Amino acid sequence: MSPALDPGTAHAALQKARLYAILDSAYAPPARWPDLARQLAAGGAGLFQLRAKNFPKEEILAHARILAPLLAELGLPLLLNDHPDLVAPSGAAGCHLGQDDLGIPEARKMLGSSSLLGLSTHSPCQALAGQALGADYLGFGPLYATGTKPDYQPIGPEKIREITGQVTLPVFCIGGLNPERVAAVARHGAQRVCVVSHLLLAKDPAAAAREILSRLGSGSPLKEAVRT
Repeated sequence: MSPALDPGTAHAALQKARLYAILDSAYAPPARWPDLARQLAAGGAGLFQLRAKNFPKEEILAHARILAPLLAELGLPLLLNDHPDLVAPSGAAGCHLGQDDLGIPEARKMLGSSSLLGLSTHSPCQALAGQALGADYLGFGPLYATGTKPDYQPIGPEKIREITGQVTLPVFCIGGLNPERVAAVARHGAQRVCVVSHLLLAKDPAAAAREILSRLGSGSPLKEAVRT
């Protein structure tokens, strides 16, 4: 197995990332994940997550051990959806938690200070709380109705402006995003997005990723920690 991504490289990649891609078992079988990861990286995705909600932990670990070094060779981080205990043995760069998962302080104790730790948030209040708790980045949404989170009420793109200037972490807007909606959320101040089904179901994932980034615009998240 190739060495895990250096923590400094992982944190630098997070700061540069504008498109977060999720390799989700609900939309693409694991056999396609390595090729999808390569294509999406070629298209400009800067951060990746492995999400397999109903898989046993040993399967998640096995797939992460393939994806983490593949992406590390490209200088890109892989995060696991949940399972902070699998981060070290898999070589992943960190994990992503939901509001109902293990808390940020508890996960941080397990991961240490160098691993990336993300948190899903569904309101400006949760976004501010996530920052205060010590997350490295936030997901913010769902902005639109999405099959990925069918039980969540969409919060709408207007909410983006409520955290602009208040949250200084990288914030990835998520939920039902396609090129047209990415252009709309960009007009509301989003500079980073997370896209799932549109990328995984695309005939040409690399081209789909490039189109998303094109619709997002030319603003650089490095000029300000976050304007989403």
